[in-house]
Amino acid sequence: MADPRDDLTAIVDGVRRVTTLPGAQTLRDRSDRRRRRRAAVSAAGLAVVAVAAGTTLMQVRADVETPGVAGPASQDPPSVVPSVTSAAGPQEILGGKRQVEIAVPGMAGATLAIGRGTDQVKATTERGVGDGALWVLRPEGNRYRITLAAPSGGSAVCMTVVHDTAPGSVRGRVCDPAAATQLFRIDQVADGSYSIFQGKRYVQVVDGTNALVPDLPEGLTTTYEFEDRGPVPR
Repeated sequence: MADPRDDLTAIVDGVRRVTTLPGAQTLRDRSDRRRRRRAAVSAAGLAVVAVAAGTTLMQVRADVETPGVAGPASQDPPSVVPSVTSAAGPQEILGGKRQVEIAVPGMAGATLAIGRGTDQVKATTERGVGDGALWVLRPEGNRYRITLAAPSGGSAVCMTVVHDTAPGSVRGRVCDPAAATQLFRIDQVADGSYSIFQGKRYVQVVDGTNALVPDLPEGLTTTYEFEDRGPVPR
């Protein structure tokens, strides 16, 4: 039978081997290695923090000094592009603020004009009439005085209905605030063009002579379009 004391001796020897501390030099070496590792890790961490902080500071400084995207200081600012003014609408045209050509749809570009050497208003395709084809629609109550944009001889010239030889005529006469024959009603019709009415009848273009007349017995056959030609000259 084995001696129990031998077993106890074996156990004590095993415990002694496990719990025996390394020598002092070995412990110092291990401690130095741990300190060096901690120092290296700490230095690396501080470097990362410093880089991040520097990047943030640079970004904040850039935002404060040059907000947005800016070019070099010597770069000239971009030139300002002027806005494009679109053609005036009916409100400006019917408000007497624009000069217009009065076109006759379906007549190959004909407009109402006073030709040279005459005071009669006709539909014409002639392009040399100049100021005789530019009109201003000047509102007076619910009627309009249709005047040439440029005065003639220092006087304003108005479209005027003349009940002369049938079917009458429309002529350019010096504007007279008391003349009812110079006041016209202008109404928009279904196709977007406009009728011109004076007295008891529509003012229309008569076939053949292309004269503008006020006394045709038939109903509405001629309408007009107002083509913007710029602001009224001062």
